[in-house]
Amino acid sequence: MGFNRREVLKGGLAALSTGVFDGLSVFAASPDWKPSKKPNLAFGILTDTHYRVEWNGVSLWRGMSLDYVRNAFKLFRERKIDAFLHLGDGAHRAADREIEFHRELFEEVFGKRGGPVKLLVAGNHEWFDCRDMHQKIWGGGYENHSLMCDFPRLWGRAWGVKFEEMWHKEVNGYHFFGRDWNTDEMKFADFILSQSETCSLKGTKPFFILSHRRHHFGFCHALREYPNAVAFFGHWHQSNADWKSIYFDKFGGFFPSIEVGACRFDGGNALDANESVLKEQWAASDKKPEEKEQNWHSNKVQSRQAMVVSIYDGFVVFERHEVGQGGKLGPDWVLPLDWKRETGSGELRKHPFSRDELGKTIGAPEFGKKAKLEVGKASDGVKIKIPLADGNPGSRAYAYDVVVIGDDPTKKVFKSVYFEGCNVGIGHEPDHGITTLEISKSDMPEGNKLTIAVRPISSLGTKGNPLVVTYSTGTGSVKPRKV
Repeated sequence: MGFNRREVLKGGLAALSTGVFDGLSVFAASPDWKPSKKPNLAFGILTDTHYRVEWNGVSLWRGMSLDYVRNAFKLFRERKIDAFLHLGDGAHRAADREIEFHRELFEEVFGKRGGPVKLLVAGNHEWFDCRDMHQKIWGGGYENHSLMCDFPRLWGRAWGVKFEEMWHKEVNGYHFFGRDWNTDEMKFADFILSQSETCSLKGTKPFFILSHRRHHFGFCHALREYPNAVAFFGHWHQSNADWKSIYFDKFGGFFPSIEVGACRFDGGNALDANESVLKEQWAASDKKPEEKEQNWHSNKVQSRQAMVVSIYDGFVVFERHEVGQGGKLGPDWVLPLDWKRETGSGELRKHPFSRDELGKTIGAPEFGKKAKLEVGKASDGVKIKIPLADGNPGSRAYAYDVVVIGDDPTKKVFKSVYFEGCNVGIGHEPDHGITTLEISKSDMPEGNKLTIAVRPISSLGTKGNPLVVTYSTGTGSVKPRKV
């Protein structure tokens, strides 16, 4: 869909709209959209970087790399961010040196003086009791390195920021509230409410809530009069390729909470809410093969993720980045700020980030006009090569539904497979974006001629038009069919 940037910057949000609800524009920006106007505020977010220190107490743990966080900071510098957010679990084994890696990279990219404001919260890994391990590393001096020994001093020293169990900061006129892993969420809600009048939190101007862990119904309900709040959390290691990492309805339906994808050493960002996305685990792991985590996914592509958030007069833009190879995970999420909860008749209107509205927004991924489905024999059955579904730049494929029909049309075989490139940046898809699915002979329907249909789907379940072919199991011939 084409759009006029000038109209957008004047507040004409419908120029980007892919869905309209009661006259309210709800949209995702197309991947190449770049506003010409400087945002009122821009900030970068990292979480769950999980750095670990070597046994020498100085070096980064074998097999880990500083590149991903360095790449994120370079991206943030390029985007001229005003603030840097880290949502916790920067230290994998609760040592100050593991936090110091982040500070050193920050100063390498932004300089030792000045730079973006640091807005930081601690996660559960920072609070691990690893003193036995630290004693083996630092001997009698471990108490000056093990965060548990003096958390406020050591964590604050490592980051260069004062530790507070909960805090309020203002950047460019926008308000941020953060809480430590151990801080009770209702106590935190009371703290935010106590600042409401002073900070003028009511209205359409967004304010932001930071924590490592998610907030529950009681907390969200306490802030029910503030639909302009936006919460960020980490901990789950869920990929931001998944639009379902925007949480609203299941968190009470009061304001959106966004789970931010991890920038982990092993590239694990789950597609189905499990922690590991990789079949090949960390090569230098000190675990025995039988002790390593098992793969829970068909997607094997590593992904290190970061987010850039920009606030304009009428909307907020959330950019989902992959910082291992580069590129965006899909179209930017855009939240309009002028939506109203009640219609003129007093009825309640759904929030733009509610699941129903997002479903209207995302549209459906589509295959390009020249896309072809390849089918051939495998060692034990059939191999299907699915081309990249890039026909709709506003909706990136997340997975494919496959249907195979033989002689008996009532006995259909259904399979689903993740798009192998959904967890990496656009343009960095492995094997030119081809996803391969093998179906064993025992799972195939009976028949010499099989009808095979493949339909691209988004992470919200919206479905595009299928590619359909007829495949001869005897000759191996493949003939396209019209839908």
